[in-house]
Amino acid sequence: MTTDSGGPRINRIQETITAMQSFRFCGPSDDLDEISAVTLGYGHLLIQLQRAATPLLPDAVARRLNTLAVEPNDLYAAYRARAEVEALIPDIEDAISIQETEHDPEQATTPEPLPVAVCSIIGDVLGSTVYHHKTLESMFYQAGAVEEVPAGNCVTKCQTWLRRLHNEVQDPKMVLGKVIEEFMEVDCYGPTQDEGRTRIREALARYGMSYGQSGLIQDTRIAVSTKTLLSQFQEKRLDSVQIEFERALQHAVADPAAAITAASSMIESVCKVYLEDRGIPLPARQDIGHLWKAVSNDVGFDPGSKEDNDVRKVLSGLISVVTGIGALRTHAGSAHGRGRRKYKLEPRHARLAIHASQTVVAFLLETTEVPTA
Repeated sequence: MTTDSGGPRINRIQETITAMQSFRFCGPSDDLDEISAVTLGYGHLLIQLQRAATPLLPDAVARRLNTLAVEPNDLYAAYRARAEVEALIPDIEDAISIQETEHDPEQATTPEPLPVAVCSIIGDVLGSTVYHHKTLESMFYQAGAVEEVPAGNCVTKCQTWLRRLHNEVQDPKMVLGKVIEEFMEVDCYGPTQDEGRTRIREALARYGMSYGQSGLIQDTRIAVSTKTLLSQFQEKRLDSVQIEFERALQHAVADPAAAITAASSMIESVCKVYLEDRGIPLPARQDIGHLWKAVSNDVGFDPGSKEDNDVRKVLSGLISVVTGIGALRTHAGSAHGRGRRKYKLEPRHARLAIHASQTVVAFLLETTEVPTA
């Protein structure tokens, strides 16, 4: 169902709530005509509120609102409806606030443009190698570009298109990766292809990026800091942990929600490995919080068990980090269905979760010697 989710609907909801709050009720002993007027009037306002607010409300709140009804002359039903509406108003106002934020142009995030030098060099490499205009255009459209084809020769066309990608799509790096995927992975572009690949890699590296398999543009600011941890995963044969870690890195830019989910799963995986290798029963609830608590109790990470106040603060911080990552995964990650509230996740949020998870896992591995398989 299509709804006018912007200003007119919100104004109608607010006007209806104001009218309901100021509505004059009568008493059970009043004249029947007065009772009839009150129940019909309030019932009409209730129906208006239900029709206008339901599309914007979380499912549970919408169900509560739509169970209300006021029959003619049933004054006690009107009393009950008034009490329920008053209780629901804070939830309705929260939904309105979220809707206004999502439709506020000042709140919209503009994707970061690709570096000019990256666009210039990659455009030159592709445009000098792929001579056919239709082939170039097909490469861009299949990668996700949506606007009209730029004018100019093949090199100019590529460079212009790359420079304006941030005005066309939400993730310019994802489109860039798909544009160059075949060139980087399939040997079919002649004797200058290797030189072109080198130029592309060097241009990306200059701006903290690298090309990964399947058209993935990775942020090397993460990759550089993870080599030691990855080597530990390989040395200790922590395959399940490594899989989640690599998944987090791969999705940090293209799918921050999936990266946050993987970062949380990485902590869960290392906790499960620790408990299983020591014959410690897994907790009944195998979420990140309960798994970390079980590990902490065995390792001695309980802040209350430490005499040094600074150490207690650090260990308390670890608990906050773990529960925070778990909460972010629940509310904004890709592992659970999402409600009406939308989280505007960006790569920086994913990097925060990844770095935090990396710190937790590294500290656990350095504090204890997880047995090798």
